[in-house]
Amino acid sequence: MHIPKKYFHDRSVLGLLGANAAFFLLSVITVLLGVSSNENVTSIVAYRETSKIGQIQGANSDLYQFAMFAVVVTVASVLLSLKLYIHRRHLAVGVLALNILLLVMDIIIFSALTTL
Repeated sequence: MHIPKKYFHDRSVLGLLGANAAFFLLSVITVLLGVSSNENVTSIVAYRETSKIGQIQGANSDLYQFAMFAVVVTVASVLLSLKLYIHRRHLAVGVLALNILLLVMDIIIFSALTTL
């Protein structure tokens, strides 16, 4: 894959890559430290307000999917940003900015499920 020469010289791209890396590490560390398999074998993995069940129980290992989501989304957004930078710089910056939103939502939802 061809990396544009100006990609790593752009201040906004570098700032967003740094913020993405920080939120990615925060998300993965939150998940790894937040899953406590010693206490329970099962935990709440989903919550549906509209259903009669409400809380859906599952194995603690299902919560590691939040960390996998962070990995997949971050890698995909960086690769997409690299591809878009040649043609549309503002779209590449927008993709990196939206990744921060996804990582923040990942942390919030994981925290909401584990602190109920």
